[in-house]
Amino acid sequence: MDLHADSEAEVIVLSTSDNVESTPYVLFVCWFNLAPLKILRRRLSPRQQTRKKCQTLHQTVQLFAFASERKLQILGNKRSPPWETKPRRQATEHTVNKYYSYHIAGGFGGSGGDGHNQGGDGGIGQGPTVYFGQPQERELSEFQTIRLGDLKLIKEVRLSLRSGVVGCQSRGVGVRRIYHAEIRRDPGTVTVVMYQGDGAMDEWRQHVAKYESIRHPHVMQLYGLVSTKRLYAMVFHDELIPYRQFLRCFQHSAILTTYIMGYCNTELKEATSYIEDVFGPLMDVSTWIRPSTGELCLDLAQSGPETNFGIVLWETHVLHLESVSLDAPDSEDAIISSLGEDQYHEICSWPSFTRFQFFQVSTEHPIGPGIFRSDSQHETCVRITEPLKILLDKELNWDNHGNAPDELMPNSWIRYDSHRTNTLWLELRLPFWAHGITKAWLAQANCIFAELEETTHVEDYVCIYTVEFTLRIADERDTPEGYLFLCPSQDFCTGTEPHANLYQWPACPAYWSLNPSGADRLSTEDTKNLGFPAIHIETRMFGRSWDHSIYEGLRRFHQGKGFDPDGREVARRLGYPLYEVLSDRVPFSAREGIYQCDFEDLELCRELSHFL
Repeated sequence: MDLHADSEAEVIVLSTSDNVESTPYVLFVCWFNLAPLKILRRRLSPRQQTRKKCQTLHQTVQLFAFASERKLQILGNKRSPPWETKPRRQATEHTVNKYYSYHIAGGFGGSGGDGHNQGGDGGIGQGPTVYFGQPQERELSEFQTIRLGDLKLIKEVRLSLRSGVVGCQSRGVGVRRIYHAEIRRDPGTVTVVMYQGDGAMDEWRQHVAKYESIRHPHVMQLYGLVSTKRLYAMVFHDELIPYRQFLRCFQHSAILTTYIMGYCNTELKEATSYIEDVFGPLMDVSTWIRPSTGELCLDLAQSGPETNFGIVLWETHVLHLESVSLDAPDSEDAIISSLGEDQYHEICSWPSFTRFQFFQVSTEHPIGPGIFRSDSQHETCVRITEPLKILLDKELNWDNHGNAPDELMPNSWIRYDSHRTNTLWLELRLPFWAHGITKAWLAQANCIFAELEETTHVEDYVCIYTVEFTLRIADERDTPEGYLFLCPSQDFCTGTEPHANLYQWPACPAYWSLNPSGADRLSTEDTKNLGFPAIHIETRMFGRSWDHSIYEGLRRFHQGKGFDPDGREVARRLGYPLYEVLSDRVPFSAREGIYQCDFEDLELCRELSHFL
């Protein structure tokens, strides 16, 4: 380097420490009080000297600047700020690496120079100055920087009892909050996601990187960024509200609610398919709505239950009617015209519209798919409809969950060695969901209610679509030498009429025997005296129920389609199984909400006949 012999070198130490896991570093910047440069064969003008000094210092900074991804805290160099302008002063900006930039302001020439090649020696001038600026991150360059002072927060979007806090760092300090806001000189409401606390910057960077990689009408679209010393934010286009909050605005109309959930499901499928193409397997997402258009919008970070869509992605495709305003008086009529009858029944069958219910019922009572009325106060159920004449979609077979070795006998019974039965857990499951019996019920529910003259307790009616029978060994004690025999699954069908789906435990579903052929059945008393464990059996029913508003929506929908809501014309037209009211309705014991017996409630076991 062409430095003057009298130049004095100074070293300014720039230290960083963000209390992060990465290794701290020190940045050394050499400062030279550069006197006028002397060249052997010709003199340089003051302007040329200044340019040469800047080039020299630029090379020096590049040699000694080692920057990481953390902000630099400059502990020295309190010279004049670079925005001050003085005559004959030049400035240039350069990038140390992809994250940090520095600014070089050229010095002044001495008083003796005339600014031309023929001028004399100038006096000792002021050397160039280096200023380090804010991080210039490439991944943030696609979005404009918004000054914090230009952002006016209007209200916080409260998603939980914790005052809108929708995400916390593992250290328990960093939080992520969401607001509606306005930007000065920019009309309209925007949605702001703010990050504060330990780890906030890292989480903010990660989320910004996601939004730079994706752009879709049904994904929140990033507008700008805010970055200060302790606060970071992403600003999104449009006012966005949580999905469930938007849905509550239309809870007065089952027609509107059903339609919204239908088209949101379609838009969710489109958006998630796009996201999977970009990022691979589906990540956790949150669902928001643009209230101005009603469109679904996904947040690529999990935000809490208020933004949970709440259903799986069903195949039903519902068109979003852009020409229909949900607030218009005739919006229901337009929606009814756009939806098919089967389509509407399908959406109303989704879990989000239903209450999932299951019961432990008496093993002595025949059950099957159909409509039951639950009486939780008296712990009973009563079958309302005749058995449906439908076929199972698969052959009945026992599921051996305990993986106990078994052997099929010539008479179709199954044999188990007594010493291998301590893990025995057998289940016979009869699913009828594939037959569309829930849609069939929704098409005929108001007809059945009219026949029963039922108006006040419609929520107690449960459409049962799955039946389960379970056999287990009640304890794991040492079992004597012998064999357990289990009946064929076909023995559970109670009737001889084809496809009449009522099922019940047979009189002898299983027994112990000392004979490997099973010829000699041990009595209950002999079983107990010999030390064989008790055989424990259970019967369970699974179904769905709907509240009063759904049935009212069905009535309104069928009327809008020109059908009698108290008739079966819709069901016949769509080819659904027909429900008929049972004349002899007898209550039987049923405990709601008990999935599996724990062997400890002996009173419950006796009431429901759990022991053979």
